[in-house]
This record gives sequence, structure tokens and C-alpha cells, in this order.
Amino acid sequence: MMQREFGVFRAGSVKNFDRHKAFNYLRIIVTVVTFFIIATKVHLGWIGQIGKRGFGLLTIAFLATLVGIALSAQRWSGALDVLKVKNKFSDLFKLQLVGLFASNFLPSTVGGDIVRARWLGRRSDQVAEGFASVIIERLTGWLVLPCLALIGIAFDPAMLHLGKVSGIIITVATATLTALLILITFTIFKKQVKPGGRFRALSAVISSLEDAIKQFKEDPTSLVKLISWAIAYQLSIVTAALFAASAIHIAITWRELLVMVPTVAMLQVLPLTIGGIGIREGALVLMLQPLGIATTQAIEFGLVVYGINVLASLLGAPSFAMGAPRLETVASANATAGSDNSRSSES
Repeated sequence: MMQREFGVFRAGSVKNFDRHKAFNYLRIIVTVVTFFIIATKVHLGWIGQIGKRGFGLLTIAFLATLVGIALSAQRWSGALDVLKVKNKFSDLFKLQLVGLFASNFLPSTVGGDIVRARWLGRRSDQVAEGFASVIIERLTGWLVLPCLALIGIAFDPAMLHLGKVSGIIITVATATLTALLILITFTIFKKQVKPGGRFRALSAVISSLEDAIKQFKEDPTSLVKLISWAIAYQLSIVTAALFAASAIHIAITWRELLVMVPTVAMLQVLPLTIGGIGIREGALVLMLQPLGIATTQAIEFGLVVYGINVLASLLGAPSFAMGAPRLETVASANATAGSDNSRSSES
């Protein structure tokens, strides 16, 4: 029954809205134009200058990215535990890769988060809880990202003397925390959403979020664990960026990246282009310029970081191509396993 109630989240219902299609086409056009502009700013010759040591550092950056994906899957598992949804780490890791692949390659506004939440729902028949778990996972990220940026500034006060860039960093961090506070306040003190019609799914998700908040109140350690996994994930991404920067001979410290990487991540959420192409590079050009890093180097840095992310997401391509297993398939597999167990016990 819950599956039917979530028709508003299914791909078919999204395709029914022409405005979504128009926006997707617009994103494709903007992405192509932006990529062309970026391509004119750099030359492929810089790739040959990376060298053996550089490619070794890029390999470490790639492995750090995979570690980050695993940490993100562990955080998601913690969110599902709070909502009392059974899960396997291996399945969540695969779904994280699928979501990453969708985010990097699909022009749809749906995004990787909705893809993996929908797939999880088809696996577990707990659709509302699946969507709520993804929201909780993201909310912990939106708490950690601005806090890390502000902590980075505290570690390196020189970041306060970058002119307008310092103001942008603080503004983005403050706005993110404010939006997070408003969202949590709405969830706690929400007006009752009518259970019928198109808001039925939204009401179910909000109810699941309320259950999670109650669980956090009863067991604060569960929230602490989620935040810890979120911090570990972001630090792994900062580590990957540090090795990537070193590989292409960009002189930047981990303290500076602790501010820059979360800020770029917060800006990159704007759904203007596919995979954040252009937004990421533009933000890096703006923020790295006061540090004496040339525009071309900043763009190259953004492309390398994106390339590592794309390479990691390709690991999710096979699972994405096969599609999510239908609930009936999963149920029949469980029934078969139960039947086999019964036979073995009878014998």
C-alpha cells in the first residue's frame, strides 16, 4: 500500500510535468555551454605534466574518495537503524554508487538521492522510511559542512583576510545553518498536512522524520554517531582534494581546503548544471584567487576533483544498468530461502 502512496516520487509522475522536462533540457544546454567555456580556458598539455608521482597521488585521492563513499554508506546505515529499517552495508554501498552515478550523468532534477531512496523502498517496502533516511543523512551533512568551514577559519584566521571571499564563505555557512534550523523547526512544529491527495507521501516522510527526532531525544548517542560519520566522510573528501591538488602542483594547505571544500559543496547543490560542472570550477576560481592560484590552475583542480568523482561513480554503472530489483523479486527470494530453511529443518 505504501508503494502506491508514493506515486508522486516515481519516475513516471515526474515525466508528466512538462516544466520538469523543460528544466532538464535547460540544464543540458547550460552544462554543454559551461563545459565549452571551461575547455577554452585550459589546455590538455597539463595532463602530460602530472608525471608518475602525480598519478600515484591521484590514485590515493581516488582511494580516499572510495573510503568516503563507504563512510557515507555507514552514515546512511545509521540513519536507517534509527528508523528501524533492516539494511546491509554492501547493499547501501552499491546504492551510494548508483546514486553518485545518477547525479553525475542524469540530466533529471530528480538526482541521485531520490534514485537511491526509491530503490531502497523497492527493496524494503518501507518507502517513507527510505526517503526519510536519505533526508536525515543529508541533514547531518548540511550541519557538518558549514561547521567545518567555520572551524577551518578558526584554525587559520588568515582565511578572514581574503576580502569578499571571506564574506562569501561566512555568508554561505551561515545561510546553510539557518536553512537547516528552519527545516528542523518546521518538522518539529509542523502544521498537520492533509493525509490525502498528492501530500500523502510528504506527510508520511515528515512523520518518519518526527519518529527519528523522537529517537534522537531518547538516545542522543545515535545522533552523535551520525554526525561523527558525516565528519569522517567530509574529512575523507578533503583528504582526496589535498592529494589531487598536490598531484597537479597546486600549493594549498589542508586548513585552507577544510574551508574551501565544504563551501564548494554547499554551492554545488544548486541544480543548474549536470554534475555541478561550472559551479564547482567557478567557485574554486573565485576562492583560490586570493591565495595566488591562477584561474587555469583552479579550473584544472576542479576538473581533476570531478574526474575522480566520475571515475568512482562508474563503479555504480553496472548496478544502475540492471535496475533496482522489484519488491516481488526480493519477497520471492526471501520466501524461497524460508522454504529451503523449512525443508532443512524437517529433514
